[in-house]
Amino acid sequence: MPRSDDIIPALNRFVSGEDISLPAANRLEGLLDEAYPNDEVIQDRVLNLAIYRPGGGEFLLDTREMQKRLERLLAYLGRPG
Repeated sequence: MPRSDDIIPALNRFVSGEDISLPAANRLEGLLDEAYPNDEVIQDRVLNLAIYRPGGGEFLLDTREMQKRLERLLAYLGRPG
């Protein structure tokens, strides 16, 4: 199972713009899906990552929108346990 110390830095790199590549999104998609298979909020972000493309497009999420959604996910993951 992926550890949050793998996931959080990857999310931070994406949100900051350091790595907004499609391979980075695909890696995040896999990490989140494996680590949180039963969390509805996180599974929504997994689906969002599946339709992310840096330039966007019809029925696709662009970088800015994906960064916003992942920023909210970071806040969600920081929720008190």
